[in-house]
Amino acid sequence: MLIRNARIEGYPGPVDLRLMHGAVQEIGVGLQKGLYESELDLAGDVMVPCPPDMPLPQRFRRGAGESGPIRPGSREPFLRMHGEAVVGLIHQHSAD
Repeated sequence: MLIRNARIEGYPGPVDLRLMHGAVQEIGVGLQKGLYESELDLAGDVMVPCPPDMPLPQRFRRGAGESGPIRPGSREPFLRMHGEAVVGLIHQHSAD
């Protein structure tokens, strides 16, 4: 899945992220979408790792709770935040 226009810690502006097999594979600007890849535009919303104390469905518990900024290799799920409000949970099938 290709995530467009996300704001993440460590980058000055919106970036694109490629999320495959439950982990961030690539971060950059203007990443090309693959032929069968789904796409999600966050429209400048902030994307952060889920906090370790957040209750999650069983399938997300193994990768949750990572600390630090999002980087290649970071595991799903992530939180989409607009200001201080949590908008939703981002995972590899969010745009399907």
